[in-house]
Amino acid sequence: MKFTFSHMCGRFTQTKTREEVLEQLAEIELPPLFHGRYNVAPTQQIPVIDQNSPNRTTECIWGFENPKSGGVIINARSETLNERPMFNCLFSTNRCLIPADGFYEWKGRQPYFFQLESGAFFAFAGLWNNGRCVIMTRAADENMRGFHDRMPVIVLQEQWKNWLHSPFPPPAPPHLKSRPVSPLVNRVGNDCPECIEPAAVQADLFLFPGEE
Repeated sequence: MKFTFSHMCGRFTQTKTREEVLEQLAEIELPPLFHGRYNVAPTQQIPVIDQNSPNRTTECIWGFENPKSGGVIINARSETLNERPMFNCLFSTNRCLIPADGFYEWKGRQPYFFQLESGAFFAFAGLWNNGRCVIMTRAADENMRGFHDRMPVIVLQEQWKNWLHSPFPPPAPPHLKSRPVSPLVNRVGNDCPECIEPAAVQADLFLFPGEE
């Protein structure tokens, strides 16, 4: 499968146990696949909370099909939604939240894990349509500069209902902490707690084949 990355946020986590999730999200019905995931990737089924059903999650495939390239679009730039025919009709009626507790970004091939300072649950702002969804992105703040010029639009739990039923702008970015983690996460098939364990930065991971 060919991915069309519209800038960033290509893997994330939902590592809380079901008991932790139920404690934090007691008013929301949860599907079995909601918890214990350490390497969520595009084209996989993920839970989302949409405007029409704010008290339960539904399942969507992460990524819109791109009819021009045959690939998958996984992100939508929040600043230019109105300029993209694929997205401009969705913001008013098809906003959603994609619950998570962390995400990955890379320097070269060295992965880093990002999460809230508290480690608490949050959500990515997203758009959904016909059983598929994308994550909205914005310009990077000081947390992300040096890693990427974009970052996901993050919505804290106390802002969820307000954002689902309110127009732009999205909430300001929260402060994030990050750490280098194992290159295990570089392979989609690795979905285990070891993916988020702290690891020393490995210089050779910054080199791609043929580079010196």
